Amino acid sequence: MHSLNAVHTYFTDYPGRYWIAGGWALDLFADRVRRPHTDVDVLVLARDLDLVAATFTDPRPTVENPNTGAQRPWQPGEPLTPGPDVLAFPDDLFPTPVRIILAASDGDDWVYHRGRGTIRKPLDDITLTTPGGLPYLAPEIALLFKSRSDRPKDTDDFHAVAALLDQPRRTWLHDHIAPRYPEHAWLPELTH
Repeated sequence: MHSLNAVHTYFTDYPGRYWIAGGWALDLFADRVRRPHTDVDVLVLARDLDLVAATFTDPRPTVENPNTGAQRPWQPGEPLTPGPDVLAFPDDLFPTPVRIILAASDGDDWVYHRGRGTIRKPLDDITLTTPGGLPYLAPEIALLFKSRSDRPKDTDDFHAVAALLDQPRRTWLHDHIAPRYPEHAWLPELTH
């Protein structure tokens, strides 16, 4: 949790919306640390990159290839794409590495960048907040991102929180996984 507190403090002056994402979002939802984490993913809206550039100037995050880890300088004003483009803070700035992942949006809606604009939810509906005021992604959104992978940690994350999902969250997640992956291993557990 020390890493999350550091992120919360660092983002105090950031005027845009942001969310703790990934496995940490699921831990916050479950209200317990379920496994070790090697980094912290922070989701911001791609349309707010100018706010990121204006807020985080020293040091400025770099663009990181999420597949190779290769980094290059990021120039404010340079367009970045939700999905393949990730911003990275220097690893020594926080207790664990912090990465900014980008979200597509349309007005007051979050838009899943892999859903061709058809998978969306109001920004307020994807936002949960800890008692201390730290915003994090709703579990169905975090799990939707994880559903396209078959990494053991993503499967473990699903099984650790699936029973905690209320029926609307389970149904939403099921209805957005099933059309793309009709044989997905998570679907039977989401239909109970």
